[in-house]
Amino acid sequence: PNEHSCGTVYPHGVAELAQPEVGYYPVGMKSYGRATSFLALTGFEQTRSVAAALAGDHEAAARVELTLPDTGVCGGAGTFDDESADGGGCCGAPAVEVLSIGGVGTR
Repeated sequence: PNEHSCGTVYPHGVAELAQPEVGYYPVGMKSYGRATSFLALTGFEQTRSVAAALAGDHEAAARVELTLPDTGVCGGAGTFDDESADGGGCCGAPAVEVLSIGGVGTR
């Protein structure tokens, strides 16, 4: 395709990535067709599937564990789209706190 989005690309796993050379799996392919963009979520699924196969867990390798949104809009993973999430992860900015010096009416 010339363009794609989350809802238009099926996640590829070990079966689709297998090559004639045993043990070689090209994960994280740059694009699909003539589209110049890459969907990171599909790349993560490719890597998970291949890692499971290399570890000998063929059942997990064959299973697709990624569901892409039908809307074609990728917001991210985990709690990215969850507005009720508190964002208390290690990498986010701390919550804004109002600080005051002294109290009302004190000098």
